[in-house]
Amino acid sequence: MVKKVTFLLAAGLIVLLILFEVRVDPQFALPQTIERTDDEQEARYRACVAERDRVIHAETFARIDNPDVQREVLSTRKDQAAKECRDAFPERTVTADEPFRFNLVDLEFRF
Repeated sequence: MVKKVTFLLAAGLIVLLILFEVRVDPQFALPQTIERTDDEQEARYRACVAERDRVIHAETFARIDNPDVQREVLSTRKDQAAKECRDAFPERTVTADEPFRFNLVDLEFRF
């Protein structure tokens, strides 16, 4: 009986090592409250910048033919748009509770 259990454990370990990449990655973290940027607010900011960027490109390419001037105008107006969008959607932080975390081994499927 002991031989059978030992054989099954060894066979299971071999199968595990064949199917998974095993990494020892010790991580330990106590529960804590952390400050994070608000994902919704950042999504609004990025949408604002993307919309203004689209408008800036359309206007710049419609009005200016010189590529060097286009590049300068785009760069300047993009910076200005980013500042205006940040004023409209200021960076906001939210508190999040991180739970207790304990990790010793990471398994990653090989196939």
